[in-house]
Amino acid sequence: MTMMTNATSPTLIRAIGATRRAFFIAGFTLAAWAPLIPLARDRMQADNGTMGLVLLAFGLGSLLMMPLSGMLAARVGCRLIFTCATGVVLVTLPALVIADDPFSLATALFIFGAGIGAMDVVVNIHAVRVEKLAGRPIMSGFHALFSLGGIAGSGIVSLLLSYGLSPRLTVALLIAGVLMLLLRTAGRLLRDPESSDSPLFVLPKGIVILLGLLCFIAYIMEGAMLDWSGILLTSENHVATQHAGIGYLLFACAMTAGRLSGDRLINAVGRFRVFLLSSLIATLGYGCVIAGGHLFIMLAGFFLIGSGLSNLVPILFTAAGRQQVMPGALAVAAISSIGYSGILLGPALIGAVAHLYSLAGAFMLVTILSLSLPLCSPLIRRH
Repeated sequence: MTMMTNATSPTLIRAIGATRRAFFIAGFTLAAWAPLIPLARDRMQADNGTMGLVLLAFGLGSLLMMPLSGMLAARVGCRLIFTCATGVVLVTLPALVIADDPFSLATALFIFGAGIGAMDVVVNIHAVRVEKLAGRPIMSGFHALFSLGGIAGSGIVSLLLSYGLSPRLTVALLIAGVLMLLLRTAGRLLRDPESSDSPLFVLPKGIVILLGLLCFIAYIMEGAMLDWSGILLTSENHVATQHAGIGYLLFACAMTAGRLSGDRLINAVGRFRVFLLSSLIATLGYGCVIAGGHLFIMLAGFFLIGSGLSNLVPILFTAAGRQQVMPGALAVAAISSIGYSGILLGPALIGAVAHLYSLAGAFMLVTILSLSLPLCSPLIRRH
């Protein structure tokens, strides 16, 4: 590994900037797909059941590629794997606006998801290495750029489509923009692998399993906001259907703001205290949401959840890179895979509980799960 002990080293400064742009690219390309989903459904004339199965291909591709990309990054370095993964995503994007049958779209989404999953793992592996070299907390700021990239990706694609641009032209402009950003990024990422003799696979154990499970719970909490917050607001008759997104908007804004200020907060009071306080705030937010009764209380809950969750996952990734029971790159890939399964399984779990009992009961279950975050925080501090 190239040693950069000087925190002001030009190479390190370039690597930090490149990592920020890489997180932005990952968030941008992922979110750009969201406004294209309704168009794909209309093009195929698919019902909800068919569309759900097609979209599952994206998650399967991501989940399968995450551990493999960690192994490859440990062996050949983050620069090559991130560049290749981004290339796969950009090559696949046109197929997402051309495919007109479920099988071809599912195939494209599987490949697209594999590229996104690899990007997600590799940028976090790279961020862990850069943070170690910098010798100061910078992980939350990296994740803030992912959130900003998501806002930009969905917003720009929606804006272009609303101005009458065709999906194909929109995707062409998107690819051109990402390529220009990639040209400024790839060459400044760290090239050297973590270790040339790093094992291709290590079974997760000990603290890595715990970090993965906590990441799993955090992603369930985040996924519940994305998929069910609007339904909860409208089912309780707090807002009209056309305003159902206000809860998630507050959540997303609070999460982005929390990540932008997270590094300064961690530097001031320490990772353990931030993790403990943030997990308590997120749990309190869920308590406000399930208490309901008044729109203001529920909206305050959405804001608290976003604020609380904002720095949990970045801290868990930093912890994965610092543990000693397995190589850092493989540990990051492991908790990414375990955590990402929460995004896949969480909405289905909540839907099943809501069907058997009620949506408020499902959110109560998520609240109970969230209590494991502050309860397990002393174990993270010990390791």
